[in-house]
Amino acid sequence: MDYREALLLWSARETGVLDAVTTDAGTPAEVAAETGVTERAARIVLDAMVELGYLDVVEGTASAEGDEHGEGQYEITNRALGFVAKADVRSIGSVPHTLDCVDRWIRLPETMRTGDPPDAESVSEDWTANFAGAMASVDDATVRASVTAAVHRNPDAERVLDAGGGPGVFAKEFVRRGFDVTLTDRPEVVDIDRRFLEHEPIELVEGDITDRLPDGPFDLVFCSRVAHGLSPDENRQFLANAFDALEPGGAVVLTDTVRGRAEDAALFGAHMLAQTDGGDTYTETQFTEWLREAGFADPEVRDLPGTRLQVIAGRRPGN
Repeated sequence: MDYREALLLWSARETGVLDAVTTDAGTPAEVAAETGVTERAARIVLDAMVELGYLDVVEGTASAEGDEHGEGQYEITNRALGFVAKADVRSIGSVPHTLDCVDRWIRLPETMRTGDPPDAESVSEDWTANFAGAMASVDDATVRASVTAAVHRNPDAERVLDAGGGPGVFAKEFVRRGFDVTLTDRPEVVDIDRRFLEHEPIELVEGDITDRLPDGPFDLVFCSRVAHGLSPDENRQFLANAFDALEPGGAVVLTDTVRGRAEDAALFGAHMLAQTDGGDTYTETQFTEWLREAGFADPEVRDLPGTRLQVIAGRRPGN
């Protein structure tokens, strides 16, 4: 997403323009009256959102010639449904979470001074739903490639733990392939999952993966796109927990952005500075050391074909 698009949508959200046009205000004059922005600002922002594909003009004319502007009636398109659809994370998409991230980026100077990013609740009351929507929007090819990489580490696996599994897109792929699947995540995420995954044969367990994991033993502990949100010590603790949760001979498989292998990994580390208390991107050497410290044998870091991610894996010695 172009920075101008992100900042335009963020400004529309902050001023109430986004809420107004996606609910009951259809013209620039109505949006201006409801939100307190100038009518010129409302018209320009709404026309830009038309150009970006978030709105359509369904009545009147939204002319941009000279000072003669028609009073167009604006309605949201399917691309903007994520701003109003909160009941089903599959309909949210990635844009609302991107705007939440923009909010924290704008406050990055303060975070750099204090070490503490703004609380999620101060950014958006829908933070968790927006985050889950973004996580659910991962493309199918990445899901399939990630699950295939995990299965290759233990072809005889039967029982899988999806640690920090978010909205369950990877867990569902494991189920589709015939595995017995447990998903664990924070209580607020699992609460969303209970609606999102109600018809899936996935056991849901509330918890913090840096505290403890559900009782196993599991043949695979899988964790996608979580390590960058954890501090080094939290990653060490998670891998130690994964080791304890595995059967002898079982495997832990992470997919993530590895510094030194992934494009823009250092910039993504800066993103974690803006978004998390202790997250960062980490090197192959760091992941390998953490795996060995936890007791894993045969540590491996390699590129995940067809994606921008890497596979980080190890085996619990035994059978």
